[in-house]
Amino acid sequence: MGLLLDLVDRLEGGESLGEPPSRAVRTMFDVHVDSQGGSVRLACGFFAAYAVVDQRWDLKSVPIGTRGQYGDKRLAMELTLRHVTFHKNITAFGENLGWKGAVRQFDLSLDPRFEPFLSGLAGMTPAQRLSLVHHVAWRLHTSKETPQAMPPLPEGYLTYARSLSLCERLLLIQSEGHVQQFLVAGFLELHRRRYGHRIVTHHPHASDKFDGTCGDIEEYRDEVLVAAYEVTVRDDWKNRLTDFGIKAAQGNLSRYVIFAPNVRNDPLLYPADHLVAFVDRLPLDLAVVDVSEFFAVFCAELNGYEISQAINRAYQLLADPRLSGRADFMEKYREAADRWLES
Repeated sequence: MGLLLDLVDRLEGGESLGEPPSRAVRTMFDVHVDSQGGSVRLACGFFAAYAVVDQRWDLKSVPIGTRGQYGDKRLAMELTLRHVTFHKNITAFGENLGWKGAVRQFDLSLDPRFEPFLSGLAGMTPAQRLSLVHHVAWRLHTSKETPQAMPPLPEGYLTYARSLSLCERLLLIQSEGHVQQFLVAGFLELHRRRYGHRIVTHHPHASDKFDGTCGDIEEYRDEVLVAAYEVTVRDDWKNRLTDFGIKAAQGNLSRYVIFAPNVRNDPLLYPADHLVAFVDRLPLDLAVVDVSEFFAVFCAELNGYEISQAINRAYQLLADPRLSGRADFMEKYREAADRWLES
């Protein structure tokens, strides 16, 4: 289970899983599962991964731990949270397939729902089995339904004023900084695509020290870190100036950027003469930008189509269980977008 989820997440992150599997390997899985219900489909994917993790498995008995909150239920739930539809949103394939009670008495090789697939699996080498799991992960990944917060809008609808109005509504959402960070990341991602740069964002509450990251959002040219950004909704970020210096040095960055609220109302930061006095004692070039002014600039820089993509991209990041996945924040995001559309 963990292997499948890790591979799906790697694909979502843009990674390659190596050489594609042979046509025979792909066909063996696809022909068997494509006409099946969600429980058989997901069980076959689970068996493919289990055969790689436990090479001593006899391909006849139901693997120990398949059923229950840490087995079939968790796998189905995690895939549903990732908006995967391959398993047709079933919640527990083991229970659905009748693996209850004396599960040790089941012989999968005599079950017509699995016998052809398991026979094919038995004839594979370890390398072929691993390539099969990569194919299963790809099938899971490609079945994802990308969550959208807004429908397609008419050309010319997202004027500068309307775009900024929407951003200001979204910034007001109480979300412990999740919405604010992902909104900045979405806009940066769409803008930096013009230059071939890659934007990577992290869980808002993840420890930078633990993860080895240099900021909430990182910007790469090829594999080289060229910028790092901190997005905060709190006023106590000034107590972390030493940490920002360490992260800038760690990433070999001469400048570090903080997006914070109420910068224009802070006498330590505004006007710029006060900011000079505030940052002069620091061992790095610290840029402090009011998050509302970031959107005032980027709504002028991006066109309407790009802004629509950025808004939906922020929602996708919010829906990603590795980054947030908070249903309450997602609902607030959709409600704010809906109210803006109705206005």
